Amino acid sequence: MIKRLNIPNFGSFSGFDWKNSVTKKRDVREFKRLNILFGRNYSGKTTLSRIFRSLEVGRFPPYYPVTEFEVFADSEPLTQDDISSHSLDIRVYNTDFVKENLSFLTNENEGRISPFAIIGSENKEIEERIRRINEELGDSEQETGVKYRLVRMQKEYSERKRKADEAEDNLKEKLRQHANQVIKKDRVYGDANYNITAIRTDIKTIRRESVTALEPSEVDEKNKLLQEKPLSNINTKVSFTPKSKALYEGVVEILSARIKPSEPIQYLLDDLLLQTWVRRGMDYHRNKEFCGFCGQDLPRDIWEKLEAHFSEESSDLEEKIKKQIEVLEREIESLSSVDLPNEDRFYESVRPKFRDAAEKFHKTLKSYRSENQELLTSLEARQDDIFTSKPQPKYNDLSEEISNQIRDLNDIVKLNNRQTETLSEDQETARKELRLNNVLNFINEIGLSYKEEEISNLKGRVEESEEILAALDSHVRELKEEREGLQIKLRDERRGADKVNEYLNHSFGLDSLSLRAEEDEVESKCVFRIMRGKKPAYNMSEGECSLVSFCYFMAKLEDTETRKEESIIYVDDPVSSLDSNHIFFVFSLIESVLARPEKNPNGSNRHRYKQLFISTHNLDFLKYLKQLSSPGKNNGGMEFFLVEKEEISSSLRLMPKYLKDYQTEFIYLFHQIYRCREAEASEENHQMFYSFGNNLRKFLEAYLFYKYPYREGSGDASKKLHRFFGEDGTTTALTDRIRHELSHLEGIMERGMRPIDIPELPRVASFVVDTIKEKDEEQYNSLLRSIGESP
Repeated sequence: MIKRLNIPNFGSFSGFDWKNSVTKKRDVREFKRLNILFGRNYSGKTTLSRIFRSLEVGRFPPYYPVTEFEVFADSEPLTQDDISSHSLDIRVYNTDFVKENLSFLTNENEGRISPFAIIGSENKEIEERIRRINEELGDSEQETGVKYRLVRMQKEYSERKRKADEAEDNLKEKLRQHANQVIKKDRVYGDANYNITAIRTDIKTIRRESVTALEPSEVDEKNKLLQEKPLSNINTKVSFTPKSKALYEGVVEILSARIKPSEPIQYLLDDLLLQTWVRRGMDYHRNKEFCGFCGQDLPRDIWEKLEAHFSEESSDLEEKIKKQIEVLEREIESLSSVDLPNEDRFYESVRPKFRDAAEKFHKTLKSYRSENQELLTSLEARQDDIFTSKPQPKYNDLSEEISNQIRDLNDIVKLNNRQTETLSEDQETARKELRLNNVLNFINEIGLSYKEEEISNLKGRVEESEEILAALDSHVRELKEEREGLQIKLRDERRGADKVNEYLNHSFGLDSLSLRAEEDEVESKCVFRIMRGKKPAYNMSEGECSLVSFCYFMAKLEDTETRKEESIIYVDDPVSSLDSNHIFFVFSLIESVLARPEKNPNGSNRHRYKQLFISTHNLDFLKYLKQLSSPGKNNGGMEFFLVEKEEISSSLRLMPKYLKDYQTEFIYLFHQIYRCREAEASEENHQMFYSFGNNLRKFLEAYLFYKYPYREGSGDASKKLHRFFGEDGTTTALTDRIRHELSHLEGIMERGMRPIDIPELPRVASFVVDTIKEKDEEQYNSLLRSIGESP
C-alpha cells in the first residue's frame, strides 16, 4: 500500500511535505486502506490523481515539463524516475483515463472507445484450474502461496547479497586505499597510475611466483640501488705481475754461494764490520796515496794485500748482490705505482664489494712488500759478510693470490661498468620487487586469503538463494502464463460491454443508453460503440458522459488484465455534472462492487481491493462516502483528507472533525445540544456553551420546520416552539429567551457585558432532548446513533 507522499513540484503542488502537513497532535498520519479526499474545484484533486496515473501508465501527462515527487509504499520508495519500473498495480479513474479510453465522449468524429474483455461463458474445468493456480500463487501480503515464498526469498537473497557486497566492497576499499594512498603516493614505487587493478595484478604475481618477503638488508640494498645515478665507465685496469719466484731464486743463489779470499787477512775475517769498512774504502781510495781517514801515506803493498784478500770471485759476487738488491728495490718500488680506481666511481651497490677486494689486495701487497723486504735484508747481510754463505730464507710466494685478487678487482670494475648499461632495468626490477614486498606484507596484515574465502562463502550462499529465487520466479511466471492462457480462452469483449450495460441499467436505470461490442471488419478486431436505443448515441449530455465513463471504469476493473484484490484503485470525482439521485447511485455502485467486503469460507472478510482512494468536491457525495463499508483497524482502516489550494500550492491535510464526523449540519447541531446537558462539560468545553444559543436556534428552526412546515404568520417561531414543548410554559419561555438572546446581541448590549449563566443551559438542553424523545422516540434513537451514542 501507499503510505504517504511528498510533492516538491508537480502541477499545482509545490514544496508539499507530508510530515509537515498531515499530522494530528504532532503525530504524522498515513494513508489507510480506504481513503476519502474532499476538495473544492481547482484545489488539486485531479493533480493528485495524475501522480497515481503516471505510476499506472508509466508516463507523465502532457504539459508537465518539471515533475518531482516521492511516493512511500510498503515495498519500495518511488520517485518520478521510477514510474515505469515499479511493482505497484494501480488503476486510476480521472479525466485522463476518460480521454485515453473513451475519447468518443470528447470527440465524436474521431474518438473511439477502447474494448476490454472479461471472463466469458462458463467453463468449469478452466475456471477450476484458474482457481487452483490463484490458490497456488497465493498472496504475498497474506503470506500465502508461491508469491509469498518468492517475496521471502527475495528478501533473503537481498540480505545475503547485501552482506556479500558489503564484504567485497570493504575489501575493495582496503585494496583501493592501499593502492592510492600508500603505493601510488610513494616515489620509491614510481607509478602515478597505480590503482586497484594494478594491486590485484601484483597479488596474482605474488601467488603465481611464490614471492617471499625481503629481509631488511635486502630492502635497504634495493632502496640504495633506486638512488643511484648513471656513472661513467671505469677505464682503469688494475695491472701488476709479481716476480716472486725469480726474485726468491736469485736471492737463494746469492746467499748460498761459497767463496774464499786468495791470501786472506785474518783480522778482516774476524771483524766483519772492519772488513766491510775496508771493502767500501777501497773504492774510495783507489788511485790515492794517502788515507782519507787519518791522512797518512798508504803503504806501498796495501793494494796487493787487499786485492789478494778481496779476490775477483768476491767482486763478482758483490756485483751480483748489488744488482739483485736493485731488482728487489725496483719490485718494492713498483708496488707504490699499482693504481686502483677511486671508490667514488663505483655504484653504491657495488662499492662494498670493491672496498672489500681493495682492502684484501692492499693487505696482500703489504705482505708481498714485507716478503721482498726480508729478501733485501738477507742480501744486505751477505753483502756485509761476503765470504760467508747464508741459510735459505723463509719466503711466502703470493704471486697466485695477487693475480687472483687483481682478476677479482677487474671483474668488479666490469660489473660496475655493466651496471651503467643495465641501471634503468635493474632499478625497475628493484622497484617491482620492493612494491611486491610491500603488497605481500599488506595482504598478510589484512588476512587477504581469509577475507577472500569469507567472500567466496557469502557469494556461494547468494548463488544458492539466486538459484532458488530463479526457480520460484520461473514457477510464478509459468503459473501466470498458464493462467493468462486459460483466461484468453475465456475472455470475451462482449461480456465487457454487457458488464457496462449492467451497471448502466441496474444502477442508474439508463435503459436508453448502452454499450455494444461490434466487429471492425477493416481492422479485424472488436470495437465498442455507445448506442441510444438502436442508434449510435451522439450529443450526449455531460451527466450521461460521466455515467457511461464511470460504469466503463468499474466494469474494466473486471477485465482479464486486472485483479482488483491486488490493485490500488484511485477514483477522482466520479459525480461531476450528476444530480443528487445519480450521485447516490454512484455511491451504491462503489459500495456494491468495490467497498463491501466478500466473505471467506471461514467467515472472515476479504476485501476486493488492496487500497482505495476516492476524491470529490461534492458535499452530498461526501455524505454518502462516509457510509462506505470501512475496513477495520486490523485490515488497514479508513481515513479522511482535505485537499486545499493555498496561496502558491495545493496541500493535503487531515479532514477537520466538523466535515469528517457529521453527515449533515443538522446532526452536528443536535450533537452540540446533547453534549450541553451536563454542566460539568463547561469546565473543558466552555466554547460549546458560548455557541449554544446559535446552535439551539438553528437546530430548532430546522427541526420545527420539518415538523410544522405551515407558516403561522407573525411570531411563527414562538408559536411552533410552544406547540412542540406543550404545557411547560416556564421552560418553553426560557428556551425561547436563550434561543433569542444568546444568538443575538443587537439591541441587548448589556447581555454582552456579563458572562453566560451556565446553569440555565444544561437545563434547556435536557428539556429539548427529552421533549424530542417524548414526542418521537424512534427519531430520537436514530439521532443518538448518528452521533455515536447508544439509545
